Amino acid sequence: MKKELEIFSTRYSCRNFKNEKLKKEDLNSILEIARLSPSSLGLEPWKFIVVQDEKRKEELSKICNQQKHVKDCAALIIIISRLDFLDYFEEKLRKRDMSETEIQKRLDAYMPFLKSLNQEEKISYAREQAHIALASILYSANALNIASCTIGGFDKQKLNSYLSLDIQKERSS
Repeated sequence: MKKELEIFSTRYSCRNFKNEKLKKEDLNSILEIARLSPSSLGLEPWKFIVVQDEKRKEELSKICNQQKHVKDCAALIIIISRLDFLDYFEEKLRKRDMSETEIQKRLDAYMPFLKSLNQEEKISYAREQAHIALASILYSANALNIASCTIGGFDKQKLNSYLSLDIQKERSS
């Protein structure tokens, strides 16, 4: 494993992947670190879809403007921004080790903000949070000596459709 500063200074966007399989334990570590990423209000409004199937990577490459490295990588991790955080915010609070008074205090403080967001603001808010998880993915991969690349050039509507996402509740990031 690399040292802290080295993890940040040596990360780059790989465009030519080696034909190597990703170890299951490495992938699981990367996903767990992403899951544990910080987020505003502790909402963690994301989920991750892992694609390793060659046919699906080829299909996704087309949605990503024919980027060769999309089909050549060992695994794609697609980050889905969840927009349904109003539905689960209280549940997340109740899973924490907090008193009922503290839970109610947080609900009173944050629910007005969450309820005030229109759909576009929810999308923007959730995407901002997803990018925190993305950074965790990129740096944890580099710490494990695994090359990675952020893919921002893709057709969001086509990807949402390909993944059969309910765009009222979630979107590709």
